[in-house]
Amino acid sequence: MLSIVTRTLRLVAARWPVLLAWYLAGWLARYLFIELAAYFGATSALLGFLILPLAILARLGSYIAMFLVLRGSMPAFQSVSDKDADAIDRTPRTEARQRVVDIFLVSILPFFAFYAAWQLLKDDTQQYASAALANVNFFAEGPAPTGNVLDLQLDGWSIAVIIIAFAGRFLIKRYSAKLPRWTNLVAVYLESVWVFLTLFLISTYTTGIQEWIGSRAAIQWYETVKADVFSLFAPFGWIWNGIEWAINETGALVLLPLAWLTLAGIVYGRALAKPTIAYRPGHRYYTGVRDRVAALPNGVRRRLKDVGDDVTGRWRPLANAFLLIWRAGVVPMALFVLGYTVIEAASGWLLFAGVRLIGPHDLNSWWMNFDDILVFVVGVILEPVRLCLIAAAYDFCLRKLEERREAADAAGAAAAPGAAAAGAAPAPA
Repeated sequence: MLSIVTRTLRLVAARWPVLLAWYLAGWLARYLFIELAAYFGATSALLGFLILPLAILARLGSYIAMFLVLRGSMPAFQSVSDKDADAIDRTPRTEARQRVVDIFLVSILPFFAFYAAWQLLKDDTQQYASAALANVNFFAEGPAPTGNVLDLQLDGWSIAVIIIAFAGRFLIKRYSAKLPRWTNLVAVYLESVWVFLTLFLISTYTTGIQEWIGSRAAIQWYETVKADVFSLFAPFGWIWNGIEWAINETGALVLLPLAWLTLAGIVYGRALAKPTIAYRPGHRYYTGVRDRVAALPNGVRRRLKDVGDDVTGRWRPLANAFLLIWRAGVVPMALFVLGYTVIEAASGWLLFAGVRLIGPHDLNSWWMNFDDILVFVVGVILEPVRLCLIAAAYDFCLRKLEERREAADAAGAAAAPGAAAAGAAPAPA
């Protein structure tokens, strides 16, 4: 278990400068794309939202690069890679580039979903909105600008863009062998567009639906009854508030590091080998569906196969990564979560130390301008360390997997001579 900590320190010592370079490159590209989206978003919100996914792609690209940089210093990864003829390190350069594109494509949906769940999408959107409003000239001649840089509604235009982006990405993947290589970049962009717009619209309307539900008479009655019960029996209120606090804190402390570890599993799993989908031919549900599909016309079957491969191709790497983490053991993953929490706490400690070191200054003329720089410096220091911890934890998961496989092979080899001897023994008279 402690190997996660020692491997993290070794990764930091070996790769920190390269990780820092990739992190800064991703941060700069994200900033420039947000500014570009703000420039066009001041004119049209839809144009801004077509460019804004590039900012998230830049951050995703920097994280993928950081994960791949670390693979050379991960012993378990290298051990599995040496046994896998299809690993990214053992393929020709052209196939390796295609594998990187595949990593992007399978990582976009879970990364964007994770990005939205932890309010990172909201932070980027707010930064874009602030920059876009700064570009709006409210005193220009002609029709007065509305300033609705976030005015993206679920209408015909947004639905059409989502459908076109999804269909374009699907067609490029379907006919990739006949298309130029640069179309892979178009596929990555189209994937990011439909995922980003879908998540943004879902988050927008989910907030409205939650507000509508909260204003219903039944919910108001429930809140009133709950307040009355807690006022009469104060211990119930303490217990209830404690349970809510524990659930919220558990989500922040446990789910976030596990989500990062799952993302690392998607990247490394795709870098090791192309995923193969294992079916259960003997299961009655599978055989029933197979028989019904076999009765369809050939053209319909081919289209269903394409759609099924696309869906499973998105979610199978995520499932494989989750299962690998699950089988690593509770105690080692708890140690990883503890290390991740320490790094999160170190962010606050470093910010506090920086404030105390700088000393008192005027709030408006100094801190309103300098606080963002201080937060950026702390991120530059800790983000490579965080990525090293995640990579070390995944390498531990791979090592546990290899140990289980070796134990199973040894048990099978030990049982084989006994079975052979039993088969060769003469039957009793």
